[in-house]
Amino acid sequence: MSKNAGIIGVETVEEHEDGSADYAFHMDAHARGLLAEEGLRLVLYCAAAKLDMGLVYDFIADHMRYEKDDRFDEYGNYGENNPPVSSKGSWDSQDKTEDLT
Repeated sequence: MSKNAGIIGVETVEEHEDGSADYAFHMDAHARGLLAEEGLRLVLYCAAAKLDMGLVYDFIADHMRYEKDDRFDEYGNYGENNPPVSSKGSWDSQDKTEDLT
């Protein structure tokens, strides 16, 4: 890991019935400073270009590329032709589960 990188982690995830979710993050002071710097840079660039930040976020969302995971069907269910999911962290000839982490 680079000395210049901060540490950011997901603390909690609360999923809602409408498909949205609330996330809480924890981070070190260095990561907080880097995020503040990048956020300010985005605001200043948008202001200089007279561009609404919402348009920037929409542009990014429109250009995201998602890779399809063939292990899951279109509803997000794990497929019947795939091994069961395990949180173990290993795969060997005796354990026919798959670690998704």
